[in-house]
Amino acid sequence: MGLPEIFINFQTAAVSAITRSARGVLAVALTDATGGGAAEAVYKSLAEVPEEQFTADSYRLLKLAFLAAPSKVCVLRVGGDGSAVYDALERLTFDWLAAPGLDDAGVISFIKSQRGAGRGVKAVVANAAAPDCEGIVNLCASDLVLDDGAIDARNYAVRVAGLLAALPLTRSATYVSLPEVVGCAALDDPNGGVDGGKLIIVSGRDGYRLGRAVNSLTTLTPDKAAPFQKIKIVEGIDLIRTDIAQAFESGYVGKVLNDYDNKLLLVTAINAYLKGLEGDVLDKTADNRCAVSLSGQRSWLESQGTDTSDMKDADILRANTGSQVFLEADLTFCDAMEDLSLMISM
Repeated sequence: MGLPEIFINFQTAAVSAITRSARGVLAVALTDATGGGAAEAVYKSLAEVPEEQFTADSYRLLKLAFLAAPSKVCVLRVGGDGSAVYDALERLTFDWLAAPGLDDAGVISFIKSQRGAGRGVKAVVANAAAPDCEGIVNLCASDLVLDDGAIDARNYAVRVAGLLAALPLTRSATYVSLPEVVGCAALDDPNGGVDGGKLIIVSGRDGYRLGRAVNSLTTLTPDKAAPFQKIKIVEGIDLIRTDIAQAFESGYVGKVLNDYDNKLLLVTAINAYLKGLEGDVLDKTADNRCAVSLSGQRSWLESQGTDTSDMKDADILRANTGSQVFLEADLTFCDAMEDLSLMISM
């Protein structure tokens, strides 16, 4: 009798997906030994931040973190043992990380490891040497000056990460205005920089803004093609993967018998969830569908010593797979408008 409730949970997740994407959680790792300051704290607004417990430099970064209004900011102080911060990051729930108090190489390695384990976390680093990962945004800028003075790109990554955490999936970060920036060195080859996986800052008619919203992924494979280079697309992928995993864990694991009928009920619930994302995250003109995986079922049966060469597809799909559930989905994500080609004839 629990399945209808599970179905509703999937539908609720779809309805709230855009709202949740616009209120992401930012984690910030700072080097700050101010007396009285907690090693770990969570703030929902700048008004909650006790200014006296941070240095002026740290408080400036937290002001930048809240400029775009993420839902909350988890602040971690980096002490002598950096591993304690990574232990905390493994435990905390967050969407984006900016860590000027940690080494970029360590941050990149951590994010790659977490994403490899199926966790949809991402980070913004600065002027790093080819991170080549869809979960790492490489802010490449120099000679940055804000309306309150100069700032290093590693520190300004806090502002960019906060912006990305607060940006809804209905739009891309491409050309998002940065009104606090009053100066930034221009790249000699901005197009080459973007192609090289760099998020750059460019000047426009109304001041400075982000360039094309790309992450640092440059090595493309059949499993990670060109769409994985766009921050908006990866955000959508992470949202869907996290929502489905959480709903499955809370509503299905250990509670539902793993027979074919219940697999179809799970597929139906997931398809209802995907339908709710069409037009914002997924292309509404595409056939975005999940199904029981024929290849997954066949591979599992073969691994268990069952010869499937003479089995019909329907029999393979209905076969008992123990506690394993094999599904597959064909999704088309919807990007934002970024390029215009206008042909005028006279």
